[in-house]
Amino acid sequence: MKKMITLVFFLLAVKGYSQYNLYTLNNGSFIEVNEIKRHLNSAKTTLPSAFEMTAVIYHKVVKNDTVINYINLLVSKKSSVKGSQELGFTYKQDSTFLLLNQRLPSFKLKDMNGKEIHAKKLLGKPTLINFWATYCGPCIAEMPQLSKLKQRYKDRMNFIAITENNVANDHLFDFLKNKDFNFQILVDGKTYVKKLKVSALPKNLFIDRYGILRYIQEGYPINIKGNGTAVNDNYFTEIIEKLIKNPN
Repeated sequence: MKKMITLVFFLLAVKGYSQYNLYTLNNGSFIEVNEIKRHLNSAKTTLPSAFEMTAVIYHKVVKNDTVINYINLLVSKKSSVKGSQELGFTYKQDSTFLLLNQRLPSFKLKDMNGKEIHAKKLLGKPTLINFWATYCGPCIAEMPQLSKLKQRYKDRMNFIAITENNVANDHLFDFLKNKDFNFQILVDGKTYVKKLKVSALPKNLFIDRYGILRYIQEGYPINIKGNGTAVNDNYFTEIIEKLIKNPN
């Protein structure tokens, strides 16, 4: 009888400490695994027959008994080895996400005119830091939309762009002449990019007024209305509104 009671308490304890998994595409919403399956199955129908789609977990956050899994749906050529048709997840940590909710590592970089900018000068109001490079097509494509954000929020937010490129060697003034980009651009940032372990561009980091990294996004999201026009309000604007309105 004692053994039976002990077993019951053990099972209850295990159940009490079991973790519940939620998933996010890093868009502010959290869904269960069945919804991920629906996303995956729906996306698979649009792929050519030679390709497959897999779900990659690139960051995990544990909150009490809940595990929040950040995922990407990646497309690749089909393997010659047939695997299970069941949904499985690959785990590959994005090291930049390990900095979330921590103080952003300090930097001291120069702008295109040679003026030195220190990270501590950004304190006091929220900051969006955009990481880009001249060879990055998606980086160039998002510049006009990012510029609209700066026009909208003006001096309520710092808007900084860091590139690994060099003013002289990469002819940055000429390169940006016809680009609609109004961020303050800091150059020669390759060492800082490596320090943050930014592995893919573009990358957009949102920092609160105290210098804490709160959100990480990739390219600027374009929301489209039914009539085909772009919607200005998206997750980027939601993040900025939260950072501006939240005094803590």
